[in-house]
Amino acid sequence: MAATWSELWDLTKKPVVALAVYLAIFYLRFFHYPIHNHRVKNEVMALLMKRDLKLEDLMEMQKALDMLVELLDSEKRKGASIPSLLEELEEDNYELFKNALYGYLKKGAPLDELKEAVETLVMWKVRAPQTTSKGSYFFWIEAGSLQDFMPKLARLEELGFFILTEKSGPYTNIVVPAPYTDTDILKVLEGREVKVEVEVEGVEEVKRKFEGIKPTKEVLEGIVAEALKSLGFAVRTNVKLPAKGGDVEVDVWAFKNVGGAQFRVYASCKNWDKDVDRAIVDQEFGRVLQLYQLPHLRIFVAKGLTEPARKTAFDDGFFVIELGEKASTENAREIYDIVYGKLKEMFIGIAPDRIVKVVDRLKEALRELEELM
Repeated sequence: MAATWSELWDLTKKPVVALAVYLAIFYLRFFHYPIHNHRVKNEVMALLMKRDLKLEDLMEMQKALDMLVELLDSEKRKGASIPSLLEELEEDNYELFKNALYGYLKKGAPLDELKEAVETLVMWKVRAPQTTSKGSYFFWIEAGSLQDFMPKLARLEELGFFILTEKSGPYTNIVVPAPYTDTDILKVLEGREVKVEVEVEGVEEVKRKFEGIKPTKEVLEGIVAEALKSLGFAVRTNVKLPAKGGDVEVDVWAFKNVGGAQFRVYASCKNWDKDVDRAIVDQEFGRVLQLYQLPHLRIFVAKGLTEPARKTAFDDGFFVIELGEKASTENAREIYDIVYGKLKEMFIGIAPDRIVKVVDRLKEALRELEELM
């Protein structure tokens, strides 16, 4: 009995099957594989076999791909234009295909890496000589430039992006599905809000660690580090991080997987008798910008800041904690209370907004692309 389109779409209710059909459309549309060429099914299956799939999924994918080939062959015999039909299939089932693709973005991937990946795909689109009506695009890379592209393609695959490639003589052809440069991908990123679960257990024990300690630079770093640990972060102090122009030493560097993304914190601790002036804030901001792995939150902790320094710190995006006094052996417990309380309040009330700012930058990139197209 001949297959029907309605039977095919029934199978694509399962996301992995919908994804298989979508990828097959690209191989036929851009790489011009003959309909009955088994390479289409083999290429799609090879891509999806890298995922953790059940035997039942594989069987349904094969069935759907065989059905797609049969239906396209039938339409061709009726005189239909296959390129036009493939275009219509993407248009008519775009939401189905889009949701299937988004479901395979790596759940534990750092949000900023996903954002950078999308920004890369947006920039590649500018050079594309061929696009579909929905925005999927095709371009090629010469052999001499392939070495620079390969690490990017490998990382995209690790992050859960399906980017199709095909070797063709001295060129490598590349196809990028439209959903990856669709503004709807921002909804995926916006859904990864940072919600820090505050762990308050053991606070009294932590405060006792600092009783009787001399008022040094290290004691303030230790207090800030312990406060972040109490909030569930992994913490490193006086760590050297890779940066442009050489390593940068960071007083306190903290990170935690939250909301499916790694949230990173940079803290500068100035345990000085005098207030911090603007030049020091400018210096810290410059150090942050040199880092290859930028923090999502930067904190400045000190006895106090001059008014120009305070304004500059706020303008530069620092979360400022002014202690009112230098951390010393007599007040270590009180300093811990101040730092812990400020951080706890900030993480509960402000953290999700910082993710929105990350997404806003990506929105602007997508808007600029729309103006160019």
